[in-house]
Amino acid sequence: MGRGVARLLAQKGANVVITARNVQRLEEALEHIAAGSIRKSQRFHFISADLTSSAEATRVLSETTTWNNDSPPDIVWCCAGSAFPALFIDAPITSHQSHFETNYLSAVYIAHAALQQWLKPSQKPSGTTTTTITPTTPLPLPRHLIFTSSVVAFYPLAGYGPYSPSKASLRSLTDTLSQELLLYPPTPTRPAVIPHCIFPATILTPGYIEENKSKHPITLKLEGSDQGQTAEEVAEASVKGLERGEEMVTTDFVGGLMWRSAMGFSRKGFVDTLVGMVVLWVVGWVRWDMDRTVRKWGMGKISEIKPKEVR
Repeated sequence: MGRGVARLLAQKGANVVITARNVQRLEEALEHIAAGSIRKSQRFHFISADLTSSAEATRVLSETTTWNNDSPPDIVWCCAGSAFPALFIDAPITSHQSHFETNYLSAVYIAHAALQQWLKPSQKPSGTTTTTITPTTPLPLPRHLIFTSSVVAFYPLAGYGPYSPSKASLRSLTDTLSQELLLYPPTPTRPAVIPHCIFPATILTPGYIEENKSKHPITLKLEGSDQGQTAEEVAEASVKGLERGEEMVTTDFVGGLMWRSAMGFSRKGFVDTLVGMVVLWVVGWVRWDMDRTVRKWGMGKISEIKPKEVR
């Protein structure tokens, strides 16, 4: 998904820095992303780093700021993640730990480093010229902190025990920051910061094929006929939602219904609330039906369930 997002932002004129561990993949991705540029003046860069380390996350933000002419980035999009589905008791403790390190803590570390830069008071070196600020000085455009969660944050399925809690945590973090960042109103020298969270469903990538190889048959059954989306489709839907000003962004119709059934105290629109009231009637039946499927599987009464074909 990250590669698709970066390419799309390049097509909108952005300068882009990408981060991952594998240098060869970074070089290939950067070439693909740069090919989408629309101006010769656009710049592209990669930084090899392990974002499960807080020190590495801080280094990435520092190097990005230096590369960007000593200006911090305006958008930070946390895309790192992995999934190794298994029943909760079948997954080793190390799997539960690694899911949180990769899916949640990597985002926490980069977000913390970004907010430290964005929200600290502006410090001008002594002797430099400062810009005169008047009541009519316009506010700068807001900055955006974007997390990538999953629809399992709304309704976790059996077989995603190691994965879904790490993704649900990102939703909770977004809700927390949505209120906390109100403590830092925008000024002419400090833009507002708006948090967002993306909730894709199945993304058709090589990683998804590997996931299906180890999924429990009941998980495959519960996922049903989900056809999934390509990484490019998810990227496009995500950016469109962000451009509409949404804080919580889903990427397909079913995901949108799932979000509206579990909005809680998250920021929402009037239409979201109305649709959510209707969806709640359906959710109860869906949960009952899925619970019945799982119960029958456990009792050995539906032996015809087979894993769906791996795409």
